[in-house]
Amino acid sequence: MLRLELTTRRICLFVFLLALVLDLGQGIVRYRHVLGLTGQQLVDIQQFDARVHVTIAQRILNGQGYTIPLSIGGPEEVQPAFIKAPGYPYLLAALFRLTGISFSFFPLQCLVGAILGVLVVLVSMQVFGDPLAALIAGFSAALNPILINSASQLYNENIYFCLFFLVLLLYLRWWQEPSFQGALLCGIVAGLNALVREIVIPSFLALIVLAAIHTWRRSKRSALLYAVSLTVGLLIPILPWTIRNYVVTGAVVPISAISGFAVGAGNNSCVASEEWATAFYGDDPCPPLDEQRYALLSAWNREPRVVLNDRAYMILGLAYVREHPAEYLKLSVRRAWTVFDPWHPRQNLQGGKRIAMALYFLIFLAPGVVGAVWFFLHGAPEIAWPLYVLILAGYLPLALIFVPHDHRFSIGVHLILGMFAGVWMAHIFGKRAVSKA
Repeated sequence: MLRLELTTRRICLFVFLLALVLDLGQGIVRYRHVLGLTGQQLVDIQQFDARVHVTIAQRILNGQGYTIPLSIGGPEEVQPAFIKAPGYPYLLAALFRLTGISFSFFPLQCLVGAILGVLVVLVSMQVFGDPLAALIAGFSAALNPILINSASQLYNENIYFCLFFLVLLLYLRWWQEPSFQGALLCGIVAGLNALVREIVIPSFLALIVLAAIHTWRRSKRSALLYAVSLTVGLLIPILPWTIRNYVVTGAVVPISAISGFAVGAGNNSCVASEEWATAFYGDDPCPPLDEQRYALLSAWNREPRVVLNDRAYMILGLAYVREHPAEYLKLSVRRAWTVFDPWHPRQNLQGGKRIAMALYFLIFLAPGVVGAVWFFLHGAPEIAWPLYVLILAGYLPLALIFVPHDHRFSIGVHLILGMFAGVWMAHIFGKRAVSKA
Protein backbone atom coordinates (compact mmCIF):
# COMPACT_ATOMS: atom_id res chain seq x y z
CA MET A 1 0.00 0.00 0.00
CA LEU A 2 1.04 3.59 -0.68
CA ARG A 3 1.21 4.56 2.99
CA LEU A 4 3.57 1.68 3.79
CA GLU A 5 6.00 2.49 0.98
CA LEU A 6 6.37 6.19 1.62
CA THR A 7 9.03 7.30 4.06
CA THR A 8 8.99 10.53 5.99
CA ARG A 9 12.09 11.73 4.16
CA ARG A 10 10.56 11.12 0.74
CA ILE A 11 7.33 12.81 1.77
CA CYS A 12 9.24 15.85 3.03
CA LEU A 13 11.21 16.10 -0.22
CA PHE A 14 8.09 15.74 -2.35
CA VAL A 15 6.14 18.35 -0.39
CA PHE A 16 9.14 20.72 -0.37
CA LEU A 17 9.51 20.53 -4.16
CA LEU A 18 5.77 20.80 -4.79
CA ALA A 19 5.42 23.91 -2.61
CA LEU A 20 8.54 25.48 -4.12
CA VAL A 21 7.39 24.92 -7.70
CA LEU A 22 3.87 26.22 -7.02
CA ASP A 23 5.07 29.31 -5.16
CA LEU A 24 7.69 30.18 -7.77
CA GLY A 25 5.41 29.36 -10.68
CA GLN A 26 2.51 31.49 -9.48
CA GLY A 27 4.77 34.44 -8.73
CA ILE A 28 6.59 34.27 -12.06
CA VAL A 29 3.35 34.07 -14.02
CA ARG A 30 1.74 36.93 -12.10
CA TYR A 31 4.72 39.30 -11.87
CA ARG A 32 6.76 38.31 -14.93
CA HIS A 33 6.51 41.83 -16.41
CA VAL A 34 7.85 43.59 -13.30
CA LEU A 35 10.36 41.14 -11.85
CA GLY A 36 13.19 43.40 -13.00
CA LEU A 37 11.96 46.48 -11.12
CA THR A 38 14.21 47.79 -8.37
CA GLY A 39 14.41 50.68 -5.92
CA GLN A 40 11.58 53.20 -5.85
CA GLN A 41 9.91 51.63 -8.88
CA LEU A 42 9.39 48.43 -6.91
CA VAL A 43 8.11 50.42 -3.93
CA ASP A 44 5.63 52.35 -6.06
CA ILE A 45 3.83 49.27 -7.42
CA GLN A 46 3.07 47.96 -3.90
CA GLN A 47 -0.30 48.40 -2.21
CA PHE A 48 -1.80 48.02 1.25
CA ASP A 49 0.33 46.13 3.80
CA ALA A 50 3.01 45.36 1.23
CA ARG A 51 3.57 49.10 0.71
CA VAL A 52 3.82 49.63 4.46
CA HIS A 53 6.34 46.81 4.90
CA VAL A 54 8.64 47.96 2.10
CA THR A 55 8.38 51.62 3.15
CA ILE A 56 9.49 50.80 6.70
CA ALA A 57 12.35 48.68 5.35
CA GLN A 58 13.36 51.50 3.01
CA ARG A 59 13.44 54.00 5.85
CA ILE A 60 15.53 51.65 8.00
CA LEU A 61 18.03 51.40 5.14
CA ASN A 62 18.08 55.20 4.77
CA GLY A 63 18.97 55.66 8.44
CA GLN A 64 15.53 57.06 9.33
CA GLY A 65 14.86 54.37 11.90
CA TYR A 66 11.74 52.33 12.50
CA THR A 67 9.40 55.09 11.35
CA ILE A 68 6.75 55.69 8.72
CA PRO A 69 5.09 58.82 7.31
CA LEU A 70 1.69 59.61 8.76
CA SER A 71 0.40 59.33 5.19
CA ILE A 72 2.45 57.19 2.80
CA GLY A 73 3.20 59.35 -0.21
CA GLY A 74 2.12 62.46 1.69
CA PRO A 75 3.98 65.04 3.80
CA GLU A 76 7.12 63.83 5.57
CA GLU A 77 5.65 64.06 9.07
CA VAL A 78 6.57 60.70 10.59
CA GLN A 79 5.63 58.49 13.51
CA PRO A 80 7.04 55.28 15.01
CA ALA A 81 6.07 52.38 12.77
CA PHE A 82 4.16 50.62 15.53
CA ILE A 83 1.39 49.62 13.12
CA LYS A 84 3.59 46.66 12.17
CA ALA A 85 5.62 44.18 14.19
CA PRO A 86 9.32 44.73 13.49
CA GLY A 87 10.50 41.27 12.46
CA TYR A 88 9.50 41.31 8.80
CA PRO A 89 10.52 44.90 7.94
CA TYR A 90 13.93 44.40 9.55
CA LEU A 91 14.36 41.12 7.67
CA LEU A 92 13.55 42.96 4.42
CA ALA A 93 15.97 45.73 5.32
CA ALA A 94 18.76 43.19 5.93
CA LEU A 95 18.01 41.43 2.65
CA PHE A 96 17.79 44.69 0.68
CA ARG A 97 21.07 45.82 2.21
CA LEU A 98 22.68 42.89 0.39
CA THR A 99 20.68 42.90 -2.84
CA GLY A 100 19.16 46.33 -3.15
CA ILE A 101 15.40 46.84 -3.11
CA SER A 102 14.32 44.18 -5.58
CA PHE A 103 12.35 40.97 -6.00
CA SER A 104 15.09 39.16 -4.05
CA PHE A 105 12.46 38.63 -1.33
CA PHE A 106 10.46 36.45 -3.73
CA PRO A 107 12.73 33.36 -3.97
CA LEU A 108 13.49 33.65 -0.26
CA GLN A 109 9.79 33.57 0.64
CA CYS A 110 9.19 30.68 -1.76
CA LEU A 111 11.97 28.74 -0.03
CA VAL A 112 10.49 29.51 3.39
CA GLY A 113 7.05 28.44 2.13
CA ALA A 114 8.53 25.11 1.02
CA ILE A 115 10.15 24.62 4.43
CA LEU A 116 6.76 25.34 6.02
CA GLY A 117 5.33 22.39 4.09
CA VAL A 118 8.07 20.14 5.47
CA LEU A 119 7.35 21.31 9.03
CA VAL A 120 3.66 20.50 8.61
CA VAL A 121 4.62 16.98 7.50
CA LEU A 122 6.91 16.54 10.51
CA VAL A 123 4.28 17.79 12.96
CA SER A 124 1.72 15.39 11.49
CA MET A 125 4.17 12.48 11.79
CA GLN A 126 4.99 13.50 15.37
CA VAL A 127 1.32 13.39 16.38
CA PHE A 128 -0.22 10.68 14.19
CA GLY A 129 2.74 8.54 13.09
CA ASP A 130 1.02 7.86 9.76
CA PRO A 131 2.83 8.54 6.45
CA LEU A 132 -0.34 8.92 4.38
CA ALA A 133 -1.83 11.35 6.90
CA ALA A 134 1.44 13.31 6.84
CA LEU A 135 1.44 13.39 3.03
CA ILE A 136 -2.09 14.79 2.93
CA ALA A 137 -1.19 17.35 5.61
CA GLY A 138 1.80 18.36 3.47
CA PHE A 139 -0.51 18.78 0.49
CA SER A 140 -2.68 21.11 2.58
CA ALA A 141 0.35 23.36 3.12
CA ALA A 142 1.79 23.18 -0.40
CA LEU A 143 -1.59 23.77 -2.06
CA ASN A 144 -2.83 26.53 0.26
CA PRO A 145 -3.93 29.29 -2.17
CA ILE A 146 -3.25 32.09 0.32
CA LEU A 147 0.32 30.93 0.99
CA ILE A 148 0.98 30.45 -2.72
CA ASN A 149 -0.30 33.95 -3.41
CA SER A 150 1.58 35.64 -0.56
CA ALA A 151 4.97 34.07 -1.34
CA SER A 152 5.51 36.45 -4.26
CA GLN A 153 4.33 39.55 -2.40
CA LEU A 154 5.73 41.67 0.41
CA TYR A 155 3.62 39.90 3.04
CA ASN A 156 4.87 37.99 6.06
CA GLU A 157 2.54 34.97 5.97
CA ASN A 158 5.05 32.38 4.77
CA ILE A 159 7.70 33.46 7.29
CA TYR A 160 5.27 33.80 10.16
CA PHE A 161 3.65 30.39 9.70
CA CYS A 162 6.98 28.70 9.07
CA LEU A 163 8.10 29.90 12.51
CA PHE A 164 4.67 29.02 13.94
CA PHE A 165 4.98 25.36 12.92
CA LEU A 166 8.61 25.25 14.02
CA VAL A 167 7.37 26.34 17.46
CA LEU A 168 4.73 23.61 17.35
CA LEU A 169 7.27 20.95 16.33
CA LEU A 170 9.65 21.96 19.13
CA TYR A 171 6.75 21.97 21.60
CA LEU A 172 5.64 18.47 20.58
CA ARG A 173 9.17 17.14 20.91
CA TRP A 174 9.40 18.73 24.35
CA TRP A 175 6.01 17.12 25.12
CA GLN A 176 7.45 13.66 24.48
CA GLU A 177 10.82 14.33 26.12
CA PRO A 178 10.43 17.23 28.59
CA SER A 179 13.52 19.25 29.40
CA PHE A 180 14.14 22.79 30.56
CA GLN A 181 16.48 23.41 27.63
CA GLY A 182 13.79 22.24 25.20
CA ALA A 183 11.18 24.48 26.82
CA LEU A 184 13.52 27.47 26.71
CA LEU A 185 14.35 26.91 23.03
CA CYS A 186 10.67 26.54 22.14
CA GLY A 187 9.91 29.80 23.97
CA ILE A 188 12.71 31.68 22.21
CA VAL A 189 11.45 30.63 18.77
CA ALA A 190 7.94 31.67 19.83
CA GLY A 191 9.33 35.08 20.82
CA LEU A 192 10.94 35.46 17.39
CA ASN A 193 7.62 34.42 15.87
CA ALA A 194 5.86 37.13 17.90
CA LEU A 195 8.24 39.76 16.52
CA VAL A 196 6.96 38.87 13.06
CA ARG A 197 3.31 38.91 14.14
CA GLU A 198 2.29 39.15 17.77
CA ILE A 199 -0.96 37.25 17.27
CA VAL A 200 1.01 34.10 18.14
CA ILE A 201 1.19 35.16 21.80
CA PRO A 202 -2.34 34.07 22.87
CA SER A 203 -1.80 30.70 21.20
CA PHE A 204 1.57 30.21 22.88
CA LEU A 205 0.21 31.24 26.27
CA ALA A 206 -2.46 28.58 25.83
CA LEU A 207 0.30 26.05 25.12
CA ILE A 208 2.12 27.14 28.29
CA VAL A 209 -1.02 26.49 30.35
CA LEU A 210 -1.43 23.11 28.64
CA ALA A 211 2.23 22.28 29.38
CA ALA A 212 1.68 22.99 33.07
CA ILE A 213 -1.44 20.80 33.14
CA HIS A 214 0.34 18.02 31.26
CA THR A 215 3.27 17.84 33.68
CA TRP A 216 1.38 18.69 36.90
CA ARG A 217 0.49 15.09 37.67
CA ARG A 218 4.15 14.03 37.58
CA SER A 219 5.62 16.92 39.53
CA LYS A 220 4.02 20.20 40.54
CA ARG A 221 7.43 21.81 40.89
CA SER A 222 8.54 20.70 37.43
CA ALA A 223 5.25 21.87 35.94
CA LEU A 224 5.83 25.38 37.26
CA LEU A 225 9.47 25.40 36.16
CA TYR A 226 8.56 24.24 32.64
CA ALA A 227 5.93 26.97 32.41
CA VAL A 228 8.49 29.53 33.60
CA SER A 229 11.06 28.26 31.08
CA LEU A 230 8.59 28.58 28.20
CA THR A 231 7.61 32.07 29.36
CA VAL A 232 11.18 33.25 29.85
CA GLY A 233 12.09 31.94 26.41
CA LEU A 234 9.17 33.88 24.93
CA LEU A 235 10.32 37.09 26.60
CA ILE A 236 14.01 36.85 25.66
CA PRO A 237 13.56 38.13 22.07
CA ILE A 238 10.68 40.49 22.94
CA LEU A 239 12.07 42.41 25.93
CA PRO A 240 14.96 44.13 24.08
CA TRP A 241 12.49 45.49 21.53
CA THR A 242 10.10 46.61 24.28
CA ILE A 243 12.92 48.42 26.12
CA ARG A 244 14.08 50.01 22.87
CA ASN A 245 10.56 51.32 22.23
CA TYR A 246 10.36 52.88 25.68
CA VAL A 247 13.80 54.50 25.44
CA VAL A 248 13.15 55.92 21.96
CA THR A 249 9.51 56.98 22.30
CA GLY A 250 8.66 56.95 25.99
CA ALA A 251 5.77 54.58 25.29
CA VAL A 252 5.33 51.04 26.61
CA VAL A 253 4.85 49.08 23.40
CA PRO A 254 5.83 45.41 23.81
CA ILE A 255 5.85 44.71 20.06
CA SER A 256 3.40 46.83 18.05
CA ALA A 257 0.25 48.87 18.52
CA ILE A 258 -2.35 47.26 16.30
CA SER A 259 -4.48 44.93 18.46
CA GLY A 260 -6.65 47.81 19.66
CA PHE A 261 -7.51 48.65 16.07
CA ALA A 262 -8.78 45.09 15.54
CA VAL A 263 -11.06 45.37 18.59
CA GLY A 264 -12.47 48.75 17.54
CA ALA A 265 -12.79 48.03 13.83
CA GLY A 266 -14.39 44.69 14.55
CA ASN A 267 -16.99 45.91 17.04
CA ASN A 268 -18.85 49.09 16.20
CA SER A 269 -22.21 50.30 14.96
CA CYS A 270 -21.18 50.21 11.29
CA VAL A 271 -20.25 46.54 11.06
CA ALA A 272 -23.10 45.62 13.43
CA SER A 273 -25.70 47.14 11.10
CA GLU A 274 -25.35 44.34 8.55
CA GLU A 275 -27.43 41.18 8.49
CA TRP A 276 -26.62 37.73 9.87
CA ALA A 277 -26.05 36.33 6.37
CA THR A 278 -23.57 39.05 5.41
CA ALA A 279 -19.91 38.05 5.53
CA PHE A 280 -18.01 40.10 8.08
CA TYR A 281 -15.85 42.94 6.75
CA GLY A 282 -14.27 45.41 9.14
CA ASP A 283 -11.92 47.49 6.99
CA ASP A 284 -14.39 50.09 5.74
CA PRO A 285 -14.36 53.55 7.38
CA CYS A 286 -16.89 54.05 10.17
CA PRO A 287 -17.73 57.76 10.64
CA PRO A 288 -19.41 57.38 14.08
CA LEU A 289 -16.41 55.42 15.36
CA ASP A 290 -14.01 57.99 13.91
CA GLU A 291 -15.86 60.86 15.62
CA GLN A 292 -15.62 59.14 18.99
CA ARG A 293 -11.96 58.30 18.37
CA TYR A 294 -11.06 61.89 17.44
CA ALA A 295 -12.79 63.12 20.59
CA LEU A 296 -10.62 60.81 22.71
CA LEU A 297 -7.44 61.74 20.85
CA SER A 298 -8.07 65.46 21.28
CA ALA A 299 -8.01 64.99 25.07
CA TRP A 300 -4.71 63.08 25.06
CA ASN A 301 -1.33 64.67 24.54
CA ARG A 302 1.11 62.02 25.78
CA GLU A 303 2.89 59.22 23.92
CA PRO A 304 3.15 58.77 20.13
CA ARG A 305 -0.12 59.34 18.34
CA VAL A 306 -0.06 55.85 16.82
CA VAL A 307 -0.12 54.37 20.34
CA LEU A 308 -2.95 56.65 21.46
CA ASN A 309 -4.90 55.85 18.29
CA ASP A 310 -4.64 52.12 19.01
CA ARG A 311 -5.70 52.71 22.61
CA ALA A 312 -8.72 54.71 21.48
CA TYR A 313 -9.83 51.90 19.16
CA MET A 314 -9.47 49.42 22.03
CA ILE A 315 -11.50 51.55 24.47
CA LEU A 316 -14.30 52.18 21.99
CA GLY A 317 -14.45 48.56 20.82
CA LEU A 318 -14.67 47.19 24.36
CA ALA A 319 -17.28 49.81 25.26
CA TYR A 320 -19.40 48.74 22.30
CA VAL A 321 -19.20 45.08 23.37
CA ARG A 322 -20.30 45.95 26.92
CA GLU A 323 -23.14 48.23 25.84
CA HIS A 324 -24.51 46.15 22.95
CA PRO A 325 -24.29 42.45 23.88
CA ALA A 326 -26.95 41.33 21.37
CA GLU A 327 -25.22 43.11 18.47
CA TYR A 328 -21.88 41.68 19.60
CA LEU A 329 -23.34 38.17 19.59
CA LYS A 330 -24.51 38.67 15.99
CA LEU A 331 -21.08 40.00 15.01
CA SER A 332 -19.38 36.98 16.58
CA VAL A 333 -21.67 34.56 14.77
CA ARG A 334 -21.00 36.33 11.47
CA ARG A 335 -17.25 36.22 12.05
CA ALA A 336 -17.43 32.57 13.09
CA TRP A 337 -18.86 31.46 9.76
CA THR A 338 -16.87 33.98 7.69
CA VAL A 339 -13.72 32.03 8.67
CA PHE A 340 -15.10 29.15 6.58
CA ASP A 341 -16.39 31.20 3.65
CA PRO A 342 -14.12 30.55 0.64
CA TRP A 343 -15.80 33.24 -1.46
CA HIS A 344 -15.82 36.38 0.63
CA PRO A 345 -17.37 39.04 -1.66
CA ARG A 346 -14.63 41.58 -0.86
CA GLN A 347 -11.98 39.25 -2.28
CA ASN A 348 -13.53 39.61 -5.73
CA LEU A 349 -12.25 36.19 -6.76
CA GLN A 350 -12.70 35.25 -10.39
CA GLY A 351 -12.22 32.16 -12.52
CA GLY A 352 -9.44 29.83 -11.43
CA LYS A 353 -8.86 31.57 -8.09
CA ARG A 354 -12.49 31.09 -7.14
CA ILE A 355 -12.34 27.41 -8.06
CA ALA A 356 -9.03 26.93 -6.20
CA MET A 357 -10.39 28.42 -2.98
CA ALA A 358 -13.56 26.35 -3.16
CA LEU A 359 -11.65 23.13 -3.80
CA TYR A 360 -9.20 23.83 -0.98
CA PHE A 361 -12.01 24.37 1.52
CA LEU A 362 -13.87 21.27 0.31
CA ILE A 363 -10.85 18.96 0.19
CA PHE A 364 -9.03 20.01 3.35
CA LEU A 365 -11.14 22.16 5.69
CA ALA A 366 -14.47 20.32 5.64
CA PRO A 367 -12.78 16.90 6.08
CA GLY A 368 -10.49 18.54 8.66
CA VAL A 369 -13.43 19.48 10.87
CA VAL A 370 -14.87 15.98 10.49
CA GLY A 371 -11.46 14.45 11.17
CA ALA A 372 -10.88 16.52 14.30
CA VAL A 373 -14.23 15.41 15.72
CA TRP A 374 -13.72 11.80 14.63
CA PHE A 375 -10.23 11.58 16.12
CA PHE A 376 -11.44 13.13 19.39
CA LEU A 377 -14.35 10.70 19.67
CA HIS A 378 -12.04 7.76 18.98
CA GLY A 379 -9.75 8.55 21.87
CA ALA A 380 -7.27 11.17 20.75
CA PRO A 381 -4.08 10.71 22.82
CA GLU A 382 -2.51 13.46 24.87
CA ILE A 383 0.01 14.39 22.18
CA ALA A 384 -2.90 15.58 20.01
CA TRP A 385 -4.09 18.01 22.69
CA PRO A 386 -1.81 20.87 21.51
CA LEU A 387 -3.45 20.70 18.07
CA TYR A 388 -6.92 21.08 19.55
CA VAL A 389 -5.73 23.91 21.79
CA LEU A 390 -4.19 25.74 18.83
CA ILE A 391 -7.35 25.36 16.76
CA LEU A 392 -9.37 26.98 19.56
CA ALA A 393 -6.72 29.62 20.34
CA GLY A 394 -6.52 30.55 16.66
CA TYR A 395 -10.22 30.40 15.89
CA LEU A 396 -11.72 32.16 18.91
CA PRO A 397 -9.97 35.55 18.36
CA LEU A 398 -11.17 35.48 14.75
CA ALA A 399 -14.74 34.81 15.83
CA LEU A 400 -14.78 37.07 18.89
CA ILE A 401 -12.69 40.05 17.75
CA PHE A 402 -11.87 40.41 14.05
CA VAL A 403 -11.52 38.24 10.95
CA PRO A 404 -9.90 39.50 7.73
CA HIS A 405 -11.72 38.93 4.47
CA ASP A 406 -8.66 37.35 2.81
CA HIS A 407 -8.20 34.55 5.41
CA ARG A 408 -4.56 35.48 6.09
CA PHE A 409 -5.01 35.13 9.85
CA SER A 410 -6.85 31.81 9.43
CA ILE A 411 -4.00 29.90 7.79
CA GLY A 412 -2.77 28.30 11.02
CA VAL A 413 -6.22 26.91 11.76
CA HIS A 414 -6.56 25.76 8.15
CA LEU A 415 -3.26 23.86 8.18
CA ILE A 416 -3.97 22.12 11.49
CA LEU A 417 -7.37 21.10 10.15
CA GLY A 418 -5.48 19.81 7.11
CA MET A 419 -3.61 17.45 9.46
CA PHE A 420 -6.88 16.13 10.82
CA ALA A 421 -8.18 15.79 7.26
CA GLY A 422 -5.13 13.64 6.58
CA VAL A 423 -5.63 11.30 9.51
CA TRP A 424 -9.33 10.92 8.71
CA MET A 425 -8.65 10.22 5.03
CA ALA A 426 -5.99 7.68 6.01
CA HIS A 427 -8.66 5.95 8.07
CA ILE A 428 -11.19 6.12 5.23
CA PHE A 429 -8.68 4.64 2.79
CA GLY A 430 -8.56 1.55 4.95
CA LYS A 431 -5.51 2.08 7.11
CA ARG A 432 -6.06 2.97 10.72
CA ALA A 433 -3.84 5.92 11.73
CA VAL A 434 -1.47 4.96 14.53
CA SER A 435 -0.76 7.79 16.94
CA LYS A 436 2.57 8.07 18.74
CA ALA A 437 0.97 8.42 22.12
